[in-house]
Amino acid sequence: MLASLSKGAGESLLKAYGYDLREPWTCTQIESSWAVGAMILRFRKMTVQTDDQTAFTVVKIPALEHIWVIPTAIGMLEVAHAESDPHNVAALNALLRPHKGPMDAAGWLEAGKLYMALLGHKEAVPIKGDSGDTGSCGSGDECSVSFSDRPVVAGEAYNKWTLAFTAPAKGQPGMLTSVTKETVHP
Repeated sequence: MLASLSKGAGESLLKAYGYDLREPWTCTQIESSWAVGAMILRFRKMTVQTDDQTAFTVVKIPALEHIWVIPTAIGMLEVAHAESDPHNVAALNALLRPHKGPMDAAGWLEAGKLYMALLGHKEAVPIKGDSGDTGSCGSGDECSVSFSDRPVVAGEAYNKWTLAFTAPAKGQPGMLTSVTKETVHP
């Protein structure tokens, strides 16, 4: 995959986002039970500047021609509204498509962790609700899970991401339907 991103159409795709693989990048592979057979690579620009957190994720699913590039800069350079960007949601839904739903609460949580990793938050921490669970998973085909992009410290503000999943009918693939992000001030 690196070779195809370094030349031709792959190089043009990355240039459209302002990325050039001839610059120094670190590259790590993201693995998940929801991405069996898919290639997911996370690139982070190597730089001496502390305020440059340029990063992106590339998703390639073998059965599809399409390659998703997901900008994931974090910190002060965070990509605005990345959590609910239809392009990013579509990338996760393409990864979920081969799996038949509905899934159990643990499965939805793992799918949520994968989405957080795609957006550059591989250290995402599930947030437990009042009932002690990490989200609301009804007896039907819907589930909502919540994460913080870092460990929650008492008295400190944090970002809470809430992901809503659904499976339209038994035996159909599950999909991410909405994502919200809010800053919680305790």
